[in-house]
This record gives sequence, C-alpha cells and structure tokens, in this order.
Amino acid sequence: MNPPATKVCLVDDEPRGRQLLRDLLAHDGYTLIEAVDGADALATVLLELPDVVLLDVMMPKLDGFEVCRRLRAHEATRHVTIIMLTALDDRRSRLRGLEAGADDFISKPIDAVELRTRLRTVAQLNRFRTLSEERERFVTALTHSPDAIVIASPEGEIHFANQAFAQLLDLAHWAEAKSHQFCDLFPREQADGLRDFIARTGGNPARKSAFESALIHPSAPDTIVEITAGPLPWDGRPAMQFNLRNITEKKRLESQLMRSQRLELLGQLSSGIVHDVNNIFAAILGSAQLIEMAPADRAPALLANIQTSAARGSSVLRQLLNFARGSDGELEDVAPGGALAEVASVIRETFGHAFTIAFEAPDDLPHLTADPNQLHQIVMNLCVNARDAMPQGGTLTLSAAHHVVSEDEARHLAPDATAGNFIVLSVRDTGTGIPPEVRKKLFDPFFTTKAAGKGTGLGLATVLRLVRRHHGFVHLETEVGQGSCFHCYLPLSPVPVTA
Repeated sequence: MNPPATKVCLVDDEPRGRQLLRDLLAHDGYTLIEAVDGADALATVLLELPDVVLLDVMMPKLDGFEVCRRLRAHEATRHVTIIMLTALDDRRSRLRGLEAGADDFISKPIDAVELRTRLRTVAQLNRFRTLSEERERFVTALTHSPDAIVIASPEGEIHFANQAFAQLLDLAHWAEAKSHQFCDLFPREQADGLRDFIARTGGNPARKSAFESALIHPSAPDTIVEITAGPLPWDGRPAMQFNLRNITEKKRLESQLMRSQRLELLGQLSSGIVHDVNNIFAAILGSAQLIEMAPADRAPALLANIQTSAARGSSVLRQLLNFARGSDGELEDVAPGGALAEVASVIRETFGHAFTIAFEAPDDLPHLTADPNQLHQIVMNLCVNARDAMPQGGTLTLSAAHHVVSEDEARHLAPDATAGNFIVLSVRDTGTGIPPEVRKKLFDPFFTTKAAGKGTGLGLATVLRLVRRHHGFVHLETEVGQGSCFHCYLPLSPVPVTA
C-alpha cells in the first residue's frame, strides 16, 4: 500500500503569495490546504493536522511567530513541522522564530528548487518518525501485554520476549530468555510439531494456529500454556510471533467439569444399569438355588451360567467405572471402531429392550491419535441425547467411516469445517428430530429442552468442545419427525501440539 501524500498547509495573508506556493508545488504530489491569516491557520491546522506548515511571518493581528508558539503549545499540533517563510534575513528574527518553535526557514523571494528539496527532506523525516513511533508503540504493547509474547527466528532463536514471558518462566528479566531456544521449552513431540508448523507457514502471514502444551522449564514444570502462533517480519527478516497464555487453572477446572459431566451421564444411565445388574444377580441366584435341587448332571451347566452372568456383570461395571474415572488429555493410538464398539456394548446393557443398537465400522479404518476417554464421552453424550429423543424406543446406529473432505464440501458442513482427511464418528437415531429454532441454540452451554432436573444442558456443549479440542468439527443432519444424525469429524493428520 502506498503511503498517503504529504499534506502541506499554506499560510499567507497575501493571495498572490499562496498562489505562488500552489504553482510551485502543484505537480509534486502534495495535498495542499490553505489559511488566509494567523487565526485561520490555527483553526485549519488543528482541524486538518497537516504534515508541514509553510507559515508566512509577516501577517496582521497574529504574526507567524505567535501562530508558531500556539501550535507548539497545543498537544495535537506540537509535532507538526513548521517552515517559516520570511523576507527578514537578520539573525535576531531567525532566533525569535527558533524560540517560537520553527523547524526551518526559507527566505523570500522563494527559490523553487530549495522549497522542493526542503519539503522532500521533511516528508522523508516524517515517514521515518512515523515508522519509529509505530515501532515504539508496537514494542510497548508487546512489553506490557498480559500474555507472554515471544518473537523467534524460524530456527527457534529468541529475538524478543516480554516481561510476562519472564514471569512465566520465573526469570529475573526477559533478556535472560535469549539464552533459550524457544522450541526447547516444550516436550519433544510438541517441540517437533512446532518446528514443523514454523516450516509449513514460512512467510505466509495468513497462516496462524493455536496449540496447548505443557512447559518443561524447571521453574514451571506443571504449567500448561495455550500458544497462538503466526509469522511476522522482524528487523527485515522472517520471524514467528508466539503468544503464550497460562491456562493451567482453566485446564484443571475443565477436567473437573468433564468428570462431573461423565458422572451426570452415569446418573442418566443409572436406571438401565440397576435393571441390568438386577437381571444378572437374578440369573446368578437362580442358578445357585437350582444347583441344590437339580440332578448332578445339570450342575456343570448351571455353574457355567453363574460364571457367564458374573463375567457379564463385571464387564458392565468395569466399563462404567473406567468411564467415570477416565483422565483427560492423554493421547493414544486409538482404533475408532473399537472405541465405538465399547460404547455400543455399554448402551446395549443399559438402554433397555425398547432400543435396537446397531454398530457399523469397517475393519480397516485408520487409527486416530486421540484421547480415548474423550472419544467415549463424545459418543456417550450423543447416545444419551438420542435415547431421550426416542421416548417410545427406536433404533440407534453408531458408525465410523473414513472420509476425505474437499474445500467445497467443507463450506457446506459447518462454519468451522476444514478440508482434509477425517474419521467420521456418527450417531443416528429414529427419534423426533430437531426443529430449526432449537438447532440455533443446540450447542450452547446450559441450553436444554428437558424438564427441570432432567439435564444440565452441558451434553452437546461438551461434545462440541471435545471435538474441537481434537481439531475437528460437528455436522448435524436432522428433520422434524425423521430423526437426527450427529457426525463428528476428527482429523487423521497429526496436529503440531495438543493437550
């Protein structure tokens, strides 16, 4: 973008004097404005804030010296460049002008070459001053930002770090940060991801990304930070700006919320769990009683029934206990079909006979790098919502598929959808469907259509948060009276850093 033209204010009470200046500068690309006397000059300069004022000294009422003093005394105009035009060439007049605050003098009659040269010099100095002020404001903003900010070379060498970064690492002064390599502050797998990200973004200022990572600096061993990164030039060379926000407490509270939400799910499954466990115990007790009365040849079959029932009960309770205790943030190599099958097994045991549970997933699905407990929580939330949408029972289908999303398709799936390679986890029901007015608020925290005491409204908000934490997105298909299908798109391509 070209810089704006230098704005010059011509101040002279003689019309011929202003016309002469206009003629001399007409073809040099300046924006010219005029003032007809000293009072007009004060008002015009304050309104227009020109870069340069060509100020005639000899004017009635307010002469150039007084105009110059008043402009220098006003906060808005004290930095405007003032060049006095004068026929007075004596030393006393020049000293008086300098005392009033003039930057330069041009003697009358005006030499055209001298005038143009002086203005070009002033324009260059103003540009340099503007750039210097912008840099100073930029550095001040970085220095005093509440977020820790680091500017590093593409190789990870730290050029600049602000005081918040020093406080984050418990350094005496941010300059000590220059002894570190930025990527070495993070665990190796995340540091490698950062280096890959830096290499991919290159000099493209549109490329930005956000990550979460623990720090491995000895002064902050349990600190988790959210990192926003993007390229920018620094001293004429390519560099990266990293903003680090301490989210340790936020992650702790989120973890508590996730576990509370899991317990809420268990509460919603409790009636089915109690019914199923009662059936299991009935089979065990019945078989035990029959052993006493049945012929000896029936005993092995009855014992086998007891063992099978006990194993089934143990499996249900173990899965539920693992789900309730599950930790967050631990990435593993996960078979998506297997994770979905585990949830299908739990809901078959707990939803009751009014529901038919179908499961579809090819054996050769690629694996995800994901948190298995969070995948379970995503699918379980969707299943509980689907059950509530089928008050008389129905069919619930859980499926997993591999799908490549194109740029054009992404634009129609969700506002945050991206193109790429995805595993799609889908939960489809044959329930009531979702009307348009509800769809708008569906993922809002604490929004619920259930009666008081029947839900907190965190189920779908949790689904969206967990899917986004895995750098994915959610697409909903629904029609009133025809059921709903939630598709959770989870990327196969590894992300640089995650939590």
